[in-house]
Amino acid sequence: MKKSTIVLSIILLVLIVSAGAYAIPSIFYKKEKIRVGYLTGDLHHLALFVALANNYFAERGLELELYEYVNGPTLMQHFIAGELDFAYVGTPPALTARARGIGTNNTNIPVVIGSANLEGSALVVNPNIIKKISDLNNKRIGTPGTGTIQDVMITIYAKANNITITKYPGRIADLVLQYGRGEIDGFIGWEPFPSMAIHQHNASILLTSRDIMPNHQCCVLVTTERMYNTRPDIVERVISAHNVAIDFILSNPSAAKKIAVERTKLPEPVVEMALSRIKFSKTVNVETIRTFLSEMISLGIIKEVDRNQIDEFIRGFVRIPSK
Repeated sequence: MKKSTIVLSIILLVLIVSAGAYAIPSIFYKKEKIRVGYLTGDLHHLALFVALANNYFAERGLELELYEYVNGPTLMQHFIAGELDFAYVGTPPALTARARGIGTNNTNIPVVIGSANLEGSALVVNPNIIKKISDLNNKRIGTPGTGTIQDVMITIYAKANNITITKYPGRIADLVLQYGRGEIDGFIGWEPFPSMAIHQHNASILLTSRDIMPNHQCCVLVTTERMYNTRPDIVERVISAHNVAIDFILSNPSAAKKIAVERTKLPEPVVEMALSRIKFSKTVNVETIRTFLSEMISLGIIKEVDRNQIDEFIRGFVRIPSK
């Protein structure tokens, strides 16, 4: 080998090592195609959109097939059927899917490999008829579907505060329209839809998800048990792209907001309002996942897991690969 070639190779290696794993060129990766699910218009999944806009997946040799779903339970049905490799989804739907798959030999049950966001949902209401918490009694409250994180959270809150509400499950985008037509008295949903209702229909926030459960784990990044066990190389690449996207959001909020505006086609003030209620973090809040599981067992949403199995279940559910 010529001396110049050796020197060039050493320089390239030094540059790669000094820049860190995020900067490794795609030529060093075997090209792989992965199937990724996410939710309609959900700014909780901004890391996915940032990673796509900034080519973080492509830089790691990953080509994405994207699939959009109306809510978490619907996404999880397709996930456990083997139609997806990775997904951004709310914690309760993922918990339910794993609980129902335990002991079935289904290797497509979800494994949490990252945090998409903390908090980020809100209950918006008609301020003319609902001014305080007790006014929720016997009111018509929309949710983005039975078993979604928002549906579970309002159920937990209503039970804890001895409130009776009539839930109207529906498509998240339809909830804004139904509220505007007066067909429901309010709704709980993921951002930016509560902010859209405020901007378009003069709704007001009665509760944020932070009020219900501070710092709670909202959406998570999951892969299948099969992918986690058989293709750790791909899992690590996805985590790497996701984490650098979270870093970008935290360090470049204006640029991240621009990507969110381009993705949603919403006015900048709506997106800015929505993002103000979302906490992006690479750290999974395991304790609040445990709280969700415990509450869902109490509510009868999850019947396959006993209370004495909670810790074992969480250890199998949340498995962030070690560096």
